[in-house]
Amino acid sequence: MEDWLSKTYQMVESDHDAPLEAVVDLVIIDGPSLKQLRSKVRARRRAEEPVFLPFLLLTVSRRGSMPGRHLGRVVDDLIVRPLNEKELQARVANLLRMRRWSLDLKKEHDRVMKLAVTDDVSGFHNTRYLHRYLDRLSETPGAKAPEVCLVFFDLDDFKCLVDKHGHLHGTKALKEVAHTVHRVLDEDDRLVRYGGDEFIVILPRQDKDKARAKVQRMKRVIASTSFLEKEGINARLTASFGLASFPEDAKDKAELLAEADRCLFQSKSEGKNRITIVELERAA
Repeated sequence: MEDWLSKTYQMVESDHDAPLEAVVDLVIIDGPSLKQLRSKVRARRRAEEPVFLPFLLLTVSRRGSMPGRHLGRVVDDLIVRPLNEKELQARVANLLRMRRWSLDLKKEHDRVMKLAVTDDVSGFHNTRYLHRYLDRLSETPGAKAPEVCLVFFDLDDFKCLVDKHGHLHGTKALKEVAHTVHRVLDEDDRLVRYGGDEFIVILPRQDKDKARAKVQRMKRVIASTSFLEKEGINARLTASFGLASFPEDAKDKAELLAEADRCLFQSKSEGKNRITIVELERAA
């Protein structure tokens, strides 16, 4: 069997100490091994889901035996000895084809799922992602809930840029702002375009002091960056910010969004280009 298949495929022998742990696209197993490793076979199949990892059973036909009893439950195909090279090659090729289709479907599924939570202007997350993330907070309510700071910000007088240079330049400026802010965020932070020129930043496992320091960096980097340089516009922008935390300032998603939004409104009403934080009730 190995002589026949090694002409086309790379063969990997099973590790005696760690069977079924190698990275492979098809597992060929005989009856005695299947009996011994049945639980490991099922565990490996579950670990690969939703991708299909095929198992091909080599078996023998005995009087009164049922070679196909494992088919569909534990293995995906079987060959009864004595082996035939053409049949073996055909069965292997068919199972590997199914494996490739499964991998392609998984890639397409992942791509669609990513698009479903991606904002097409900024290239970062959209509100669908935001609500899914915040909904998970309710799964661990009260004192056990992980601390999360939420930052609402929008660009000051952004309409002036759009009125002067057009919507296409305005859209490009929004993308540049998103990438500029993202550079000062950490790996676990999440940037969401909320709509128009409004953004939300999710800061998980950060208290208000750490979050405020990060928001100050966001505020500075926006104010110090020249946008639309390639277009020769060199626009200067500032932003206003509102900061609230969960569960300190809100008991659920709706309250958290409302508190951060209220602080943003206060920053705008008190002169823009500033940060307002719940409880402190003052702008910085």
